Amino acid sequence: MSVFGSLNKCGPQIPMDLIKQGFDDGAAKWVPDGPRVDHVQKLGYVNAPDQPFFSRDIGRSFQLGGRTYYLFGDTFCNDAGVSSNTCQVVPDWTRPKNAYYLSCDSHGFVMPLILLNSDEHSFLIATANENKRIAFWCFGGVVEVSPGIGWTWYQKHIIGPNGHDELCGVGVARISLNKDSLSGHLSCARMPGLMFEADQPLFGSFSALVEGDMVYLWGQKDGDVFLARVGKEYCHQWFHYEFWNGSRYVSMINEAMPVLQDLQQGQIFKSDLFGSCLPWVFIGVTKWADSKVMIGAASSIEGPWDIRPLFKAEGIAKPDAYQYCMYAHPWAANARQGQLLVSWCDPWPGGVILAKVTFDTHPGTHWATVPLESCSEETAYAVTNRAAEICCFSNVRYAALLNPRRLRLYSTDEKAVEGALNMVRHHMGLVIKEEASQSQVEMGRRRGSSLTGFLAKVLNRWGGEFR
Repeated sequence: MSVFGSLNKCGPQIPMDLIKQGFDDGAAKWVPDGPRVDHVQKLGYVNAPDQPFFSRDIGRSFQLGGRTYYLFGDTFCNDAGVSSNTCQVVPDWTRPKNAYYLSCDSHGFVMPLILLNSDEHSFLIATANENKRIAFWCFGGVVEVSPGIGWTWYQKHIIGPNGHDELCGVGVARISLNKDSLSGHLSCARMPGLMFEADQPLFGSFSALVEGDMVYLWGQKDGDVFLARVGKEYCHQWFHYEFWNGSRYVSMINEAMPVLQDLQQGQIFKSDLFGSCLPWVFIGVTKWADSKVMIGAASSIEGPWDIRPLFKAEGIAKPDAYQYCMYAHPWAANARQGQLLVSWCDPWPGGVILAKVTFDTHPGTHWATVPLESCSEETAYAVTNRAAEICCFSNVRYAALLNPRRLRLYSTDEKAVEGALNMVRHHMGLVIKEEASQSQVEMGRRRGSSLTGFLAKVLNRWGGEFR
C-alpha cells in the first residue's frame, strides 16, 4: 500500500484524489543558486542581409495572426531622420535574424507603427524652433487577444535638445493584421488620451501577456515593478483594470505593491524551460547599468520571483559599452531542450543582438500539488512553513502558489517527493485537528452554539471524517 493510502489517526488529511502528481520531461536545471548556462552563442544583429542597416534599440518580438515581428525604438535612418517606433516582420521563424521593414518611404525613412495625431502635429509645428520630437516606445511588446488582433502599451515621450526627456505617460493602441496583406502589414489605432500618468507605474510598457481571459501587465516605477490585469476585451477601458496589492487584485491603483525590484527593462513569459513547477520566466536587466542578463522564475504569475544574474552581455560595435533592453524570444528555441533565444541592445551605431543560450538540463522532475484554497490562512501558513522545514533536509524544493492557493513539491527523486508529501499531509492533519479543537472550545462559550454545525462545515470542507 502507498504511504499515502490511509488516513492518519492524528486527524483528517487531504484525500488523495485532490492531490495532483506528475512528471515533467527533461528541462533546464534551476538549482539553489539559479540555472546553469552551458554556453552562449552570439548570432549577430537582427537584420536581413538585403535590408539597410539602421542603428536602433528595444527589439521586442511578438506574434500576431501566425506571423512574427520585432518592435524597435528609436531607429536612426541615416540622413532621413529618426523614427521612434518601427516594426520588422520575420518571414521564417527558424531564421530569427532575417527581418524586413514593413514600410519605408522614398527617402529611406522607416515609417513608424504608431503615428502622431493632429494635436501632436500641431504641437510640433508650434514648437518647431525648440527642436523637439515626440517618441512612442513599446518596451512591453504586443499581446494578441484574438487571431490577428492585439494591444500595445506605449510610453509617450517628448524629446528636446541635449537629450532632455519628458515622460508623458502610457497610451494604448490596437494593433491588427491587415487581412488582405500577404506581406504581413499592420494597422494601428491609438485610443484617445493616456491610460497611465507619468507618476504612476507604467503598466504594460514593461511587459504584458495573455493568460486565459485576462491580460497581465507589469509596469515599472523607479526600478520597482508592479502588476495589473484586465479582461482581454477591455484593454482600452481604465475602470476594468485591477492591481495586485500583495495578496489580491484591487481596483485602486495606489494600493498596488511591487512584485519585482531594481529592474530597468525585461519580459515575463510562460515557458516549459524549467518545467511545470516554474512556468513563469523572466529575462531582463537591472537598473544598475551593469549589462548583466538577469533571469527569474516563479510558480505563480504574481510571484514571488527568484531573480539571478545569467551572464554579462557584450556588444559588437561597442563591446565594452552598457548593453540594455534584454528580452527573450521563446518562439525561436526549444525550451524542452534547455534552449532560449535572447537579445540585447548595442548602443549607437550598433543594433539589436541575438544570442542562443543553452542551459544545463536534467532528466526530469517529479512533482505533487497540495490544494490549500479551502483551508484557513493560518492553516495554509503553518503547512507552508512545515514544507519549507522538510525541504531544508531533503533534495525536494517547494513553492507556495496563488490563485488558487496551493503548495507544490518537486524533485528529480520520486521517492523524495512522496516522502515529503506524506509528511506534509500528516502535519496538515495535525493543524486541522488543532484548529477544529480550538474552534469547538470557542463555540462552546457562545450562547446557542452548534458543535454539530461546525463539524459539518469542516467535514464538508475536507470531504473526510475525524477519527
